[in-house]
Amino acid sequence: MNNILIKINSTLLTVSSVKKTTDKNLNNTNIIDTKELLFSYQFIKDNIELVSSFLNTIIIKNKIDKVRVNDISLTTLTLDLINNSTTIKKLLISEEKQIDYEIFLKLLDNHNLEYINCYDIPPYLLERLDINKNLKIDIRCEMFFVSKFMEDNKLIKYSDIYYKKTIVINKNFDNRELEDFKTFIKINKYLKEVHIKNYTNDLIYSIIDTFKEYNLNNKIIVFYENNNINIIVNSINYLKKIYKEYLEEANIDFKIVYSKEYKRKNLFKQLNFVTLRYICFVILLGALIFSGLDLYKNYSSENNVNEINDTLTDILDNYELTEEEESDDVEYIDTYENETTTTNHYDSSPSSYYTKYNQIFDELTKINDETIGWITVNNTKVNYPVVQHTDNDYYLKRDFNKQNNSFGWIYMDYRNNIYNLSNNTIIWGHNLKNGMMFGTLRYATNESWYKNPDNQIITFNTKVRNMKWKIFSIYKIPVTNDYLYANFGDLNEFQDFLNKLKNRSIYDFGVELSKDDHILTLSTCGATSAQRLVIHAVLLDE
Repeated sequence: MNNILIKINSTLLTVSSVKKTTDKNLNNTNIIDTKELLFSYQFIKDNIELVSSFLNTIIIKNKIDKVRVNDISLTTLTLDLINNSTTIKKLLISEEKQIDYEIFLKLLDNHNLEYINCYDIPPYLLERLDINKNLKIDIRCEMFFVSKFMEDNKLIKYSDIYYKKTIVINKNFDNRELEDFKTFIKINKYLKEVHIKNYTNDLIYSIIDTFKEYNLNNKIIVFYENNNINIIVNSINYLKKIYKEYLEEANIDFKIVYSKEYKRKNLFKQLNFVTLRYICFVILLGALIFSGLDLYKNYSSENNVNEINDTLTDILDNYELTEEEESDDVEYIDTYENETTTTNHYDSSPSSYYTKYNQIFDELTKINDETIGWITVNNTKVNYPVVQHTDNDYYLKRDFNKQNNSFGWIYMDYRNNIYNLSNNTIIWGHNLKNGMMFGTLRYATNESWYKNPDNQIITFNTKVRNMKWKIFSIYKIPVTNDYLYANFGDLNEFQDFLNKLKNRSIYDFGVELSKDDHILTLSTCGATSAQRLVIHAVLLDE
């Protein structure tokens, strides 16, 4: 590795790579020229904090506000050296090469830079920096150059890369495309399938080696029969031998997609009427078995939830204040297609406005130590304790007793905190046809419901405080994550977020919102799994 030369000229610090010399011991000198410093690369790596502190003293003394890196390979090291310097605002990268993902990560860590001049940066990284950093970036090349791999899969924005579930590879990778593929693997969180349209041995080995390098698992590699099918089959068998341990542990599977012509010539001609009849019988029998198991599973899940609700009702009954303070009859609104009917049901449990929550939480946490609150939505059946786990998957299939249950439970987003409220507190629950969990939140879309002032107040009490929230937005929307941000570093962005949510509402509740507010979001499935029903409410001052 070459030596590192650091020069100071006025308010500019320049970092360059120079060839090693043998006439001077770089780590043993009695004379230090603060205008021109020469270090071995290894010395800086081994003493990064010492060199950074020394350099920062010189930067402050000379009022240096910009750094120029002549060799792009030294950029990450340079950013480590200046990371704690508050005076350096500009970074200039001279070499005409593109910023890579490693440099991008270092730029995210730096909190002082305000300006970068470079030759090129991929658009998805530029977008990410633009979102997360207050940076002005000047790019010297005339246009972005995107590899064939990125172009074929429309991987232009960072979000495109992050959420991509299926990618297509049309030809063998060159060096640029392989680097882009590796960058994609580093960023992406949702990849399920890799489709190879034109098979080559080099390509499949590159893919498997990259998967192995970054410890990927649960992926499917799809081949197409329009390639040479014999070569593909032999290659898959060979791959399963040489990568046997990794493929089994990581659950990497292979799939071949056959053309209709191939199926017609090679598969269906082997089947006769008796075989087809047997297959149909097996399929029918399997469908009946699975249908019966599903019915039993739903029946068992509902019984378990009913038992839990009985236990919760007993706990509530023990801590009601007085009979005079109990709730009146509750009016539920049932909707069937275009018809709306109103029926009265007596709610035997005490109202959440009057329950002694500081006492019942002690009882609830004996059953489930992850209990953090209790939520009630007027004129619905939503009247449940709320739990919180370290992720948002645990209570999708577990009930209040932490037992496996397809109905799940009502839970608060893992990013939220009852002791220090987020800008947006998010509560999740399944929309069940039997009305359990968030199954009756659909009542909120009826005009007779949302125009009733009593229904516009949601009670969400926690172990810390009792809270009332005023509804300001109700809507249905195709599946999206854009209303699920919990925290905002920039309050102006939060104000824009509030305005967007309010403008979506099916009804104007006349609620004024400010960036100092805290809001509550209830999210569940809509009429289909591809739709979401969302309710937003703002915290009222006590």
